[in-house]
Amino acid sequence: MASIQKIINKKGTTYRALIRKKGLNPISKTFPTKKLAKQFALNVESDRKTQLAFGGLSNTITFKQALEEYLCSRYKDSQYRDYRMDYWKKLIGNKYLVDITKNDITNGLKALPKNLSNSTINKYKAATSVVFSYACREYDLPDNPVRNILSLPEPRGIVRFLSDDERTRLFEACRASQWSKLYLLTLLAITTGGRKGELIGLEWSDINFDRKLAYIKTTKNGEPKVLPLTDEVITELSKFKEQKPMLLFNSEIVTDKPFCFTKAWKKALTQAEITNFRFHDLRHTCASYLAQSGASLLEIADVLGHKQIQMTKRYAHLCIDHKQKLINKVMGDMSV
Repeated sequence: MASIQKIINKKGTTYRALIRKKGLNPISKTFPTKKLAKQFALNVESDRKTQLAFGGLSNTITFKQALEEYLCSRYKDSQYRDYRMDYWKKLIGNKYLVDITKNDITNGLKALPKNLSNSTINKYKAATSVVFSYACREYDLPDNPVRNILSLPEPRGIVRFLSDDERTRLFEACRASQWSKLYLLTLLAITTGGRKGELIGLEWSDINFDRKLAYIKTTKNGEPKVLPLTDEVITELSKFKEQKPMLLFNSEIVTDKPFCFTKAWKKALTQAEITNFRFHDLRHTCASYLAQSGASLLEIADVLGHKQIQMTKRYAHLCIDHKQKLINKVMGDMSV
């Protein structure tokens, strides 16, 4: 049963829609006009899904609370920070989940600096979308307001990977690095296609030397992943097996934190005379080597942990040998 209450205070007159339903918490919302309050009450009473939303957790949980719980469920480090998440927390953090609309997100995207690329803006959109998806699962939020916002067009990225000669020079430079684990980390990145965050977060308890596997507890996609390890990686790992810190790539100052290897990495690139190359490009290098060796896009997607094959299609032009063998196998005897 819905009722409209007139509220008069120093700020003026407002109207509160109060709805009571058996089995649900009371639902209330205040409006500047009686007409809006009545319309809200009518919409809620006619839609069970909306009733559950406004009478459930999504009516009492703010975006900031949902964001923090999402990050805690996703990352071991409770101090994890992301500047895109911080942006949304500041903009809509105090609003209740159920009150946040598509327009709130659209306006937030429009308020971003004009010099940002379409790709960066799309990442801001994706950052808030994952929180709303989490809220839909955990707090019965009826809809993700970001879902119907179209992504901006992005130019096709250039896949940068190491040539054989570049790889040889980089390995030599990494072996000569003052940080003794740079070669191991670089080799691990190329041979597994793992992301930087996944690799530097590895603990010794995640390594199975007998089965030659590394276990990633949580990936960027929110799912666990298993990395097969080559014999050379196992050999390199064995050199540091007796160290005390839990992390494979621990900081020498704060042993429960990953080592910041940026300086050592840049120095190795300079010594190897490699330009226009990022650590993330080692992941591209892994995928490119697989493609050139005949691996299918589905196989590459499985190694990289891509949920959508669209992400893997950037390597399609390198799968020439595999396509050629497939065509010859299926179509080779057509004239017989």
